[in-house]
Amino acid sequence: MKATIDKRKCASDNRICKPLKECPTGAISWTEDEDEPLGSRTEIDPEKCTGCGICVPLCCGNCIELR
Repeated sequence: MKATIDKRKCASDNRICKPLKECPTGAISWTEDEDEPLGSRTEIDPEKCTGCGICVPLCCGNCIELR
């Protein structure tokens, strides 16, 4: 199982994203992107994700789940 993110729910704010800061493998990243509705995006790299699940309860928008 790997973590996935529902972009429709994500506020994509690197200042408040606990999973971005707490992911032990650095699988979660934030990027400015003018093509996104909020001007940025948060992504999970499936190659780096070990499926530990630490990010799931930390996500303030309940956007992350293990699949």
